[in-house]
Amino acid sequence: MAASTESRELELVEKVDFRILAVANNVVKLQPLLNTYLPPLLLKAGSEHASVRDKVTQICQRLKTFIQAPGIVLPVAALLAQYKTSHAALVKYFDLVFVLHSLARLGVEDRRPLIPVVLRGISAGSDPSAVSGTSAVSGTSAATLPTLFNVFLRLLPDLKLPSRGSQEDATFRKDIGLEDPKDAEFVAEHLGKLLLFRLNKTPLAELPGLTEDDIHFLTLGKLETWNPPGGLSLPLTRIKVTGFLASGAFTDEERFMPAVYAAAAPDSRVSGPGDDMLKRCVVSLENVDLVNKLFRAHSELPPPYRIRILALLTKSQVSTTLPQVLDVFEDDVNKQRATPTWHGEQHAPVAQALKATSGLELTKLHGALFEYINWVGRIGPSQPGYGPIGAQLVYKLQEFINNQGFPVGEGLSRDDISLRERAYETMGVVGRRSELKPSEFLAIIWFFLMGLSKDPAPEVVVGIDSALSSLVSVFKPGHGLDHLLGSLLEGFMLQQISGPVVRSARHAVTKYANECLPLSDITARWIDIVAIAGYEGERSDVVEEGQRGLDPWTYHAHTDASSAALPDWRAMTHAYFGDLRPPIQPETWIGNLVNEVPQPTRDVDMDARSLPQFPNFAPLSPRAFPIAIDYVKRIMFLTALKDFKLETGWERRLETLAQSDLATRHAIRGYLGSTTESANDSQRLTDLIDIAFQGMVKERNTDAARQQCAHSFVDIASFSPWLNLKWHWLRAGELLFLVKSNKKEVRVVGAKAFGILAGHRRNDAASVARYTSTLVQIIDTRETAVGSELNAVEGAFLALAHMLSRHVYARTDDSYVYDTTDLSRKFPTLDKVSSSPLSTQEALFDAYSQLWTAGIGLVPGADQGATAEYMSKSFIDPLFVQAQKGNEKATHALGRLAISLPPAAATEPDAGGNSILQVILDKLYSLYEIKQADSHFTVGEALAAAVACWDAEVVQLAVDVESGNDSYLTPKRSGHVTAVLEKLLTDCKSARPSLLKASGIWLFCFIQHCSHLPEVQARLRECQVAFVRLLSARDELVQETASRGLALVYEKGDERLKGELVRDLVSAFTGSGPQLKVKVDQDTELFEAGALPTGEGKSVMSYKDIMSLANEVGDQSLVYKFMSLATNAATWSTRSAFGRFGLSSILSESEVDPKLYPKLYRYRFDPNQNVQKSMNDIWKALVKNSGAVLEEHFDAIMDDLLKSILGKEWRVREASCAAVADLISGRPFGKYEAYYARIWAAALKVLDDVKTTVRNAALNLCISLSTTLVRQLEESSTTASAKAMMDEALPFLLSDKGIESSVEDVKLFSTMTITKIAKSGGKSLRPYIPVMVPHLLGLLSTIEPEGINYYYQRVAEDKRDQIDKLRSAMVSQSPIAEAIEDCLRSVDADVMAKLCPGLEETVKTAIGMPSKIGCSRVLTTLAIRHGADFAPYSSRFLQQMLKHMLDKNDEVSKAYARATAYIIRVVPPEGTRFPPQIIKLYFGAEGEAQRQKVADAVLALSKISPDHFSALENELLPLAYVAKHDTDGYVQKEFEEVWNKHAGGVFTVHRYTAEIVELLLEALGSPQWALKHAGALATGSFAAAVSSGKTVSGASAVAVLETIWPVYDRALALKTFPDKEKLLEPFPDFLKKGAALGDQLKKGAALGDQLKKVALREAKRNNDEYRPHAFRCLWKFAAARDDLDMLLSDIAPLVRPYMDVSEDPDAMDVDRPTKKTKLSGGGGGGSSSSNLKTETAWAAIEAAARGYNRAKMAADPFAALADVVAAVDGKKPGEIGAGAAGAPFIAGPELDAIRPAFWYECAAEIFDDAAKGAAAAVAVAAEGQQQRREILAWFFATLDLPRADTGTEHQRLARAKAVLAVAGLGLGLGVSGGLGQVRVGEQETVADCVARVSDPSVERSADVLRVWKDCAAKLLL
Repeated sequence: MAASTESRELELVEKVDFRILAVANNVVKLQPLLNTYLPPLLLKAGSEHASVRDKVTQICQRLKTFIQAPGIVLPVAALLAQYKTSHAALVKYFDLVFVLHSLARLGVEDRRPLIPVVLRGISAGSDPSAVSGTSAVSGTSAATLPTLFNVFLRLLPDLKLPSRGSQEDATFRKDIGLEDPKDAEFVAEHLGKLLLFRLNKTPLAELPGLTEDDIHFLTLGKLETWNPPGGLSLPLTRIKVTGFLASGAFTDEERFMPAVYAAAAPDSRVSGPGDDMLKRCVVSLENVDLVNKLFRAHSELPPPYRIRILALLTKSQVSTTLPQVLDVFEDDVNKQRATPTWHGEQHAPVAQALKATSGLELTKLHGALFEYINWVGRIGPSQPGYGPIGAQLVYKLQEFINNQGFPVGEGLSRDDISLRERAYETMGVVGRRSELKPSEFLAIIWFFLMGLSKDPAPEVVVGIDSALSSLVSVFKPGHGLDHLLGSLLEGFMLQQISGPVVRSARHAVTKYANECLPLSDITARWIDIVAIAGYEGERSDVVEEGQRGLDPWTYHAHTDASSAALPDWRAMTHAYFGDLRPPIQPETWIGNLVNEVPQPTRDVDMDARSLPQFPNFAPLSPRAFPIAIDYVKRIMFLTALKDFKLETGWERRLETLAQSDLATRHAIRGYLGSTTESANDSQRLTDLIDIAFQGMVKERNTDAARQQCAHSFVDIASFSPWLNLKWHWLRAGELLFLVKSNKKEVRVVGAKAFGILAGHRRNDAASVARYTSTLVQIIDTRETAVGSELNAVEGAFLALAHMLSRHVYARTDDSYVYDTTDLSRKFPTLDKVSSSPLSTQEALFDAYSQLWTAGIGLVPGADQGATAEYMSKSFIDPLFVQAQKGNEKATHALGRLAISLPPAAATEPDAGGNSILQVILDKLYSLYEIKQADSHFTVGEALAAAVACWDAEVVQLAVDVESGNDSYLTPKRSGHVTAVLEKLLTDCKSARPSLLKASGIWLFCFIQHCSHLPEVQARLRECQVAFVRLLSARDELVQETASRGLALVYEKGDERLKGELVRDLVSAFTGSGPQLKVKVDQDTELFEAGALPTGEGKSVMSYKDIMSLANEVGDQSLVYKFMSLATNAATWSTRSAFGRFGLSSILSESEVDPKLYPKLYRYRFDPNQNVQKSMNDIWKALVKNSGAVLEEHFDAIMDDLLKSILGKEWRVREASCAAVADLISGRPFGKYEAYYARIWAAALKVLDDVKTTVRNAALNLCISLSTTLVRQLEESSTTASAKAMMDEALPFLLSDKGIESSVEDVKLFSTMTITKIAKSGGKSLRPYIPVMVPHLLGLLSTIEPEGINYYYQRVAEDKRDQIDKLRSAMVSQSPIAEAIEDCLRSVDADVMAKLCPGLEETVKTAIGMPSKIGCSRVLTTLAIRHGADFAPYSSRFLQQMLKHMLDKNDEVSKAYARATAYIIRVVPPEGTRFPPQIIKLYFGAEGEAQRQKVADAVLALSKISPDHFSALENELLPLAYVAKHDTDGYVQKEFEEVWNKHAGGVFTVHRYTAEIVELLLEALGSPQWALKHAGALATGSFAAAVSSGKTVSGASAVAVLETIWPVYDRALALKTFPDKEKLLEPFPDFLKKGAALGDQLKKGAALGDQLKKVALREAKRNNDEYRPHAFRCLWKFAAARDDLDMLLSDIAPLVRPYMDVSEDPDAMDVDRPTKKTKLSGGGGGGSSSSNLKTETAWAAIEAAARGYNRAKMAADPFAALADVVAAVDGKKPGEIGAGAAGAPFIAGPELDAIRPAFWYECAAEIFDDAAKGAAAAVAVAAEGQQQRREILAWFFATLDLPRADTGTEHQRLARAKAVLAVAGLGLGLGVSGGLGQVRVGEQETVADCVARVSDPSVERSADVLRVWKDCAAKLLL
């Protein structure tokens, strides 16, 4: 049975074989036979019988030879279907073989349906589970899968991709056969691999990203697969693949990786769409599988792909936790790495392609890498699993920097430096939140600081600073590394670094010390001190950072309390000023850290005393020492003041409190006194005092440093117990040099320090006397001293006074009192020094003040009786004179003088008489006229000191030593205290402003310093009344003093008194108390001027004005209303009273007439600020519920405002505008809907006010209205309120009162408002769009600045184009254009019907360029966005566009051209008459400009609407072909672009032959020469295309050539014109290529003669430039048409006159051609620049030489050569000779330039042709031999054989080849006699010449020598 089956199958196969063999030679019969039997035959290849399979295989092999005929097309569809259903591998193989054979022979419509068949189930062949390599489902074999995929790639160009987002695109995946996700994924994956595939010299096995299997899959194992024309074009396939991937056939997940590959492709045609596709992909980059794919691709692909991948990874959070991050860094930084890693796997060696090909590419790669690493550092820490990655990245970055060289980079380029900077920065970002040990963090800080100090590249500093800033958060206080970090920072701060330091790291170090170490860390504070003053010329940023670190407020404001603990002043004293701090070498430090060696200890031994040698300050600037002392002092004071509140300005407040607040001084003195309880604390205090003392006397210090040290010493010593000064008093004499300093400040502080030490209680009388004697000696020189000596005298006075006074305070022995009797004689009276310098007088004032305060009545002449008169003359009057001048020292001294007065001189006021004390007080009272406010505070202190003496707190502040007794205390003078207080209270009621001001300040000072006295406590309530009264003063300083006085009075009273004071205050403000009764008459001033203006330039000020206002309103009750507002009008009108005490809340409630509300409301917005403040306060006082009042009286207020807004007074108009804006703000539209139109009308009218401020107020009102309307539209454009507002506002804004107003400001604002409305109007805008859009289009021109038109009219034409471009750009960026676009968004069918008529009219009537541009944009928008609604009206607009696109303005015409292109998209087919009209416009154009605009229109259509252009291309492409030869360059360029974009080259020319010929005839028949010429040039190009051989074949060629010939002939007949030579170029080939037509032409003698005449006619043209081309055409035509009887006899006479290149002496200059041209001729190196005559001569010679009959040359070469000689030389063969007389014409000297350039090659070509006919030559007699010999000799003579050097190597080689050709012809034809002996000169033969030039010393070129040797060999034969 099996045998019978086998035999039956064989029989069937053999029958098919027989049938095929029977018709194998008949294509017509073979085709249907194969269609029927081929699939079944191939199916037998799957037979189970080997014999059957072998037979089928034999038939298939033989069949391949039968189907080579072009007409055989196999049944591809049936074969593919069989491939899908069959399971036999051999069947599948043969199916695909025959499919590939005929696939290209199918038409597009037949090929396209095959794509779904190929793709459906394509992935099944790659399934490992497929049985026997074949899928049971689809029959796809793994072995044939690559071939099937190749079939798909060949079909892909035929695939028509639907538009994105269309319905076809949505179903495209199913239609294309990829509904199975596995198929789509398989195809996408392999298409992605195709995008990676490259054809280059690199072995295919090493292509990046592809395995060997992948490459085999894509190439089918042979590169010919991608070798056109038989194979695929890889670039074009990749372009099509990219488009296919972007279609709806794939999901975003499937196309993502291929999109990445495409976006990074080097071909912009692929990368552009690929980038767009990648942007559109919506995938989750948090998918681990997808991220792993990206990582793998990164490790395998070249840098451009890596850059793309890194950019994607920078958006993935999950990627930061994967270990591949480390591999990414390795792959992109370590370029020498041999193998990329993939999570531990090893791949193939990295090809060279994996490395960056340029420095720029490497820079981009590194930039992308560090962006990603930054992303990892910022995002990774928040992701689980990041921990180990961060630390390893830090190490890798550090390793990278080390490899470049650390700390100094070695041999780095600019890119390397930039990369180094990024590495530092990234290291900080990554390290900030990495899991590193504390010691590792410290090592990183060391690494950064070392690089910052030593790296010379300034760019690197930015990266290191950024890195250091990133790590600050790691070391927040409390990290436990204070000691280590502090030691590291100190080492860098003091620059204890080995090697050169190029940059200071002190700013970074100081910042770290402040940010990372607590306030209590003394090392950090030491770093701050060094930063401030450690080095001279330190940068300001370092100093500022140091100051910030020393400011405790910085820590209290930004850190917790634990970090803000104050440093220990004792520890700082020891650490800074004690032993030398162990030096820290950063290099040693890091070594110890790594090796875990303990760092040097910094523990402070508080029990051991360190000698103050100050070694730590030795290397620092002298300024550092006093700053350190001052800081320790401040910290000590802050430590003493537990309740001191740290806030901004705490330093000044601390200093002020320490100098002027008794409680603070007592607290500090108590704290320092408690240090004696601890020996260590006491010792540190003593050390600090000694340090400050050493700073004063230190020789190295400057005066400024000494002064600062002295201040610190005085501050510390004045609060210290006397025991802590137990041995310093012995050194008081060392300070005398400070007393004698030339600097006043140093003298003063030096005197204080001297006084503290010299007046110490341990100093006995002898010591005091010794110091006194020393100082007196200096004082004695007062009268003669000048300059520095006088300065010493002043200092001596101060020092002596301080010493004596402190001695009085400090002594404990009451019996011991220094005798000042003798000393009084040394102190001059003040009247005697009145003529001395002011500084001397002030020194004495201060000295006397110190003495008098201590009770030392040092009055010179007191022994003679110190009477009041004497005291006044000697002391009081001189002090008063200076006090009147504002000298505060003199005023101060007056008060202290009163303290020292004996009881007799300070009798009580009721005792009668005029005591000295009373004289002093009277003098002080009379100082009220002083202008300086500060002086009045000094007067107040002086009054307090004069009467309260030591009971006044201000006097007690003078004690700056530990007091040892109270004998110096002068008690208060009670009567005088009461009298002074009474005087001040009385004067506070004065009407004199200066006295009122002074009395208020004095009263404040008196209470401040004496409030504890019973006399003052008893009258505090009266003081409060006085201060309340002062609140109404006009002087703001008095008001402030009164306010502070009220607070002071309240503060100083007890609880009972405080309660009474509060009641009195309320009573005073409410007018219910008796204290503030003021008589009011008609002239009593109740308001400030301008506070209540009447609108007539006047204002309400007095009671009389109020009466007048009440009469005007008609309501007399207003008088009572105003008077009830406040009993005291001066009080409630004072701003301070309202602001400080909230008077509005306690004023009595009173009824207000509603008529007052409109006026009062308007006054709240008065232009005068004072009026605004006052009226706002009045409003707040009267109106408890402002909202309710405004709601109730809204109509009355609005009516009044709308009347006032148009009033006569500008203030009223301005206030009304502001009031209306405020009134409607936030209110529902329904509340003011009735007034809305009136408000708009008034606002726009006032917008043109003459007053600028009124216009501004009106503008603000308009803005408020506009904002309200827009906000309402934004919230909901469909609400009733929005529509109502639109109905009211838009008609008004669009009227002549708004947008069409003649007022520019009104027009501008209306335009802006409409723009905003358009943006937010939405659907509510639709009724107004037909009106708004035309208005806005017109405005585009009217709002254009006039300056543009002015400038436009005055510039040249070329400048106008630039201006037009700018104007066009301005239109597109204009807010009006944006408003138009916003309006058009809401257009629907109904709106379109109303809009189009108006728009059509606007387009017709638009004049300005901006408006025209706007019209084009509107039409474009309507066609794009509203095509369906716009279509019915599009035909009308298209007709308009055809007219308007010819606008004179180029920008306008281009805009309309673009609009036309968009309109054509929606024009119905029956309405599209664009092509005929555009053709008509082109050929009817009157000039170049019109043709240019037609070109713009056609180009715009081809670019903007390519699909519609394709539909019209039957008419437009022929036009483009003709017009691309236009004589105008612009038109030519535009149509060239159109042609290149839509045409397929010469195929398209052939396709549209009839249409092109029709247009060519129209162009040639045009009356315009430009179009004639364009038609002629197009005809020439057409003829060239037809004769190219690519389109003309078979019978169709005849029809094409017959069609084109009449047109071509007509074009050639035109007169010469520029570039007409282009018509001649295709002329010979035109007929040569048309074999069929040629046969016909040969039969037609008349036509042949016509062609001959054409060629001769063109050669006879009388145009010098055209003539050379015509001559060349002659010989080419003769060569092409050897059938015509066109012999040299016709050519030679024509060209001979032009062979002569000699100049005609009779020719005029105008006749001599001067045009330089490029000679064309033989070879690539044979052309040179020459004049036109030389070129013509060569063209003539060439025509004569090459114009021989080719048929004759083939039959009888020597006869043809003789004709050539005769034509060129004008000789017959018998006349040819080698003598001079017979020398060839072409060998003449005048043609020396031509021969090397052209003749050599020409001769070689002639003899090559002759050699082809050598076999046909017959033997001749001796006479004939001689003639042949002479011909050859003639040619030898033309080749310059006697000359060795004949030009370039190319020319010499051409000559050698020509000689070889001549010799070869002679040898081949048996010319006897030896050609080598032919003479070419007088004595030389050819052989001699050849031998000479063959010498290597003569000829250097090996190629030339080789030819010459061949010549020599033949010549010897």
